[in-house]
Amino acid sequence: MIPSPAHPDAPKFWMYETSGALRPAIMAYLDGADMTPFEIAAMRAYLRQWIASPVWGDQRPIIALRAAVGGLDSVAAIRAWLEAAADDGIDPL
Repeated sequence: MIPSPAHPDAPKFWMYETSGALRPAIMAYLDGADMTPFEIAAMRAYLRQWIASPVWGDQRPIIALRAAVGGLDSVAAIRAWLEAAADDGIDPL
């Protein structure tokens, strides 16, 4: 169970991000649109903070997701990472 978003250990959901940089990246991804390098970087940063949350523990699949998040440099890589995360019951979107 994910703690309240206000809890310091909770992963922070993209819809509460306030800088305005992440929402267009998530929307582009969800809409299947081309993503700019900036949008890919914003989404990579979001997924990095998400999977770094201690609520996921330290099991092997989580360790692998944490190790792989830095290499998310394309829409295809993001898609594959999200599919792997979903296989482990993690859905940051």
